[in-house]
Amino acid sequence: MNVHGEERTVVSEPRWLTPALFVGLPVLGAALGWCLSLLADWYTGLPVAPFQGVVELLSNLAGRFEGVVDAGIGAVAGLLLAVAVAGRLLTVTVDRGGVEAKRGEDEQRAEAGAIAAVFVADKRMTVLGHGGEELVSIEFDLDREELRAAVERHGHRWSEADPFAGDYRLWVPDDERLPAGANAVLTARRIALEKSKDGDAAELRAELGKLGVVVRDEGGKQYWRLSGGAIER
Repeated sequence: MNVHGEERTVVSEPRWLTPALFVGLPVLGAALGWCLSLLADWYTGLPVAPFQGVVELLSNLAGRFEGVVDAGIGAVAGLLLAVAVAGRLLTVTVDRGGVEAKRGEDEQRAEAGAIAAVFVADKRMTVLGHGGEELVSIEFDLDREELRAAVERHGHRWSEADPFAGDYRLWVPDDERLPAGANAVLTARRIALEKSKDGDAAELRAELGKLGVVVRDEGGKQYWRLSGGAIER
């Protein structure tokens, strides 16, 4: 969704999506919960199956309330899932003053004077500074063309690709070309990625930025470059 006025443009998911999540997922959860007793009856009727006694006991307890408990539990589970999904929706706000991205508690902003280019690559939106440093870097799953139009409408520079795409090098442990401390951070970040700890990986990405290192993920591997290069206009 692209909403714009004279002062700002907001690129986000359609307005109907959040209400749909908070209505649809609890209803779906309640329906699945109501069907749980039917699944339990089928399971306990199998000739041989593990934990049939436990499943039958729970099914009998739930049956006293005619599926209401199961439906209630399913609705609550659906509501919790809706909260989690809604909290991960991305909103990008663009105005003459800069570009701001928000996903849950992750809020990043780049001021207009510091912005050299904005682009989307590898499902990430990136705002680069004049020295090639990342001012904003966030997972992007919205409409790329809507973002491009918003960026250009408010006077910022859009790039069709990463201006530094050819400068990245495959990271190998103890690479001597990296600044002091960067190898340790990249090692910790590799472990975080392997364990699917996206929050930790994002924090370590920011730490690398402070050391003058920009990182890119590709095929489960980390690629890096040093910031400090000017962007040609």
